[in-house]
Amino acid sequence: MKVFIEKFQGFHFRKKENAPNVYEVIRTNTGLVAENLSEGERNFIAFLYFHQLVLGSPEADAVVKDKIVVIDDPVSSMDSSTLFVVGALVRDMIVICNPDYTTKEHSKDHIKQIFILTHNAFFHQEVTYNQAQYYRFVSFFEIVKYDNNSNVILCTQKNREIPSLMENRNPIQNSYAALWDTYKEVSYPNTLVNVIRQILDCYFLQLCGYSGMNIKDIILKQHRDDFIKKLPDGTEDCSDLHMAASLLQYLCTSNDRISDGLNFIHVSVDTDSCRRIFESIFRHMGQGQHFDMIMNRIF
Repeated sequence: MKVFIEKFQGFHFRKKENAPNVYEVIRTNTGLVAENLSEGERNFIAFLYFHQLVLGSPEADAVVKDKIVVIDDPVSSMDSSTLFVVGALVRDMIVICNPDYTTKEHSKDHIKQIFILTHNAFFHQEVTYNQAQYYRFVSFFEIVKYDNNSNVILCTQKNREIPSLMENRNPIQNSYAALWDTYKEVSYPNTLVNVIRQILDCYFLQLCGYSGMNIKDIILKQHRDDFIKKLPDGTEDCSDLHMAASLLQYLCTSNDRISDGLNFIHVSVDTDSCRRIFESIFRHMGQGQHFDMIMNRIF
């Protein structure tokens, strides 16, 4: 627990003098005993105590018993930094519960099952990141209330590669993940090209910090020859280059660029070629690993 408390900036614990097994909550900025703790702070301290009980037992020499853990919205009234710490501690418990995650630090498996319930989408994202792929051990449920009746719905979908098998479906996605999910499923040329342009804009411009001109220079100039096919009669087929230029055309060149939202994409666009060129753009930009990770990931 000490590592996480040191990262938390609001307070720390100190042993109380002449009182065995009693601790005081000390404000970091004043060094004084904290008074009038907020609801979020009280919830945080209660969760830390709960976490330590789950990992061990009240008595130092007692045998750690097997447990089924239920966590119900532990981040109520907490700020973002506290939510991050709680999310990390919950993932720590998931590591113990999931046999695929057994490590030297977590060789025990005394957490036999763990239930996590939450209304908070950010907390959900923190604890479920990269969990959907563990279909044998992890399940997502959505509680839907209609006409004062609540139903618990198992969130699954058909496996993309083997339709006869099922896989997890995470009910909450960020917008970037949703774009990739759409990219994997879409077949209509107009929709495909627009989704590709949004992914390129989101990843390279907003996340990686490139400008539209940087990307166009790298792809259309430095790697120009990679998108041109030499034909047997000596002529050049520039269709891939033109397609790459079309996909990059609408990337913003400045923050004040206005898009009128108008574009025309002919239905005869070869979607297979479009996907191949989209992948090539990622690889020529040195982001092939990201492309492979996203395409193999279950959101």
